[in-house]
Amino acid sequence: MGKTNKPRCGSMAYYPRKRAMSQIPKFRSIVLPKDLKDVKILNFYGYKVGMLHVMGQNKHKGSPFNNQKVSIPATVVEVPGITVLGMRFYNVTNATKSALKDFVFTSKVSKHMSKRLTGVNRAKEKGDLMKTALDFFEENKIKVKEIALIAQTHPEKTTIGKKCPEVIELYLSGKPEEQLEFAKSKIGQDLNITDFALENTFVDLKGVTVGKGFQGVIKRFGVKRLHHKSEKGVRGVGSIGPWTPPTVMNTVPRPGQMGYHSRVQVNQKILKYIDECDKINPKSGWEGYGVIRNKAVIVAGSIPGHVKRLVAFRFAERIPKDIKTDISEITNIVLAN
Repeated sequence: MGKTNKPRCGSMAYYPRKRAMSQIPKFRSIVLPKDLKDVKILNFYGYKVGMLHVMGQNKHKGSPFNNQKVSIPATVVEVPGITVLGMRFYNVTNATKSALKDFVFTSKVSKHMSKRLTGVNRAKEKGDLMKTALDFFEENKIKVKEIALIAQTHPEKTTIGKKCPEVIELYLSGKPEEQLEFAKSKIGQDLNITDFALENTFVDLKGVTVGKGFQGVIKRFGVKRLHHKSEKGVRGVGSIGPWTPPTVMNTVPRPGQMGYHSRVQVNQKILKYIDECDKINPKSGWEGYGVIRNKAVIVAGSIPGHVKRLVAFRFAERIPKDIKTDISEITNIVLAN
């Protein structure tokens, strides 16, 4: 057997490796499901709880464990309801998407939103605000190509120790007229995860990974060089580039930020919704999280990000025909402790 050579293992797919601009993950693109007819929300948010194992019958045809009982890792995400506060009108031209105007109904805002929006508790909703929004839509009907919902999360309903909510956007399917009617009916109401997707649906999840600070090339890129060479250091590369021409290519491993990156995990399957929290709550609670109080969802595989961190859902862009971790149904849930 030949000797393996692995000078570095860092991927150039996400470069430069810089910190996420916001801890609230946001998708740049949303794909509509093919069998979607009515107006529906196309993304959702929840808080990462931790990981466990689920057991079920393997459905992967090419697997030697086909039709056998297997155990796969899964992640639990707590998904409290999201309250709709208003709507935002968008204009889409070619590949450019620009916001035209926002309408936020302040009487529907909770008391904790005063930390996000200045003067929310003192503001009063005008009786003709909805009429103003409808008039704006009629006047700019040619420009308005898309309407999104402005909503807020409810971390105070969880045990993560946070009260200040996140302000998010929920995208809708359908035509602008249909989106407007849907937004009018949902102002001030709570949306649940079941309004987004059902069980056994493939989704993409986005989160901000665990931050590790400023790291060297050995830890950041896995450079296999830990021996002395002349007067150079030990934990570094042999050469960063030639003297002539004096340049350093972007493919050369260099020290820098490691972790706290915005990453997307594709083709994760929603295995099960949990309404009764006692079924998945350990006696001592989840490590680093606490106790689940709201509805939760079990997703196959792992999710980027630390516990208590916000996770974004969307419908999968590239649905696979068959995956190795696909199981028919959950027969048993194995908790960590």
